[in-house]
Amino acid sequence: MEYLLVLLHVALIWMLAVATPGANVLLTINTALNYDRKIAAFSAFGVSCATLIWSFFGGSGLVILFSHFPQLFGSMKVVGGSYLLYLGMRQIYLTLKIKRLDELTEINQTVSPSKRKVFISAFITSILNPKTGFFVVSLFSVSMPENMSATMILAIMLTMASITLSWHLFLATAFSHESAKSVYARISGVMDYVTGGLFTIFGIKVMTS
Repeated sequence: MEYLLVLLHVALIWMLAVATPGANVLLTINTALNYDRKIAAFSAFGVSCATLIWSFFGGSGLVILFSHFPQLFGSMKVVGGSYLLYLGMRQIYLTLKIKRLDELTEINQTVSPSKRKVFISAFITSILNPKTGFFVVSLFSVSMPENMSATMILAIMLTMASITLSWHLFLATAFSHESAKSVYARISGVMDYVTGGLFTIFGIKVMTS
């Protein structure tokens, strides 16, 4: 019974954490709007794989290293923030480079990144995202019993990864729908600036927090 209560507690907290807007959610939505559901699904896979690793860090106690070695966490914030800053500046640069909306639509439709590239980008964004680390630390500090078996740790890892995958697959499906794309097509110029700006803000916020 305690086993199920722990998993339920983890599921409820992690559902709230995953749904909180951030770089991971923005990346999946942006991929779905610009390309198609199948490609955006690999963004979901990348984020969920990173979540699997983060949950292993939490369950094994490795995440405690961040509290004992703050310089390690600080380094991760710099690296993760720099990567988000790169994504933002790259998005703004590409938007500035493309002058007409017709050109933007044509490029987005014909030049699609590889599934491997989308997966790696999503994985790096998530694994270097300190916000994910904060959530994992909070989750394991308030929800976990003192002595956890390997089976419970594995169950927690799969629960967190499954919730993450389900949510991001939902985003990939919803925002790759034609109705969402038609709205995006009308405001894509502005939205690409907004997306680039948000990634840039996330990056600066991560490095200075």
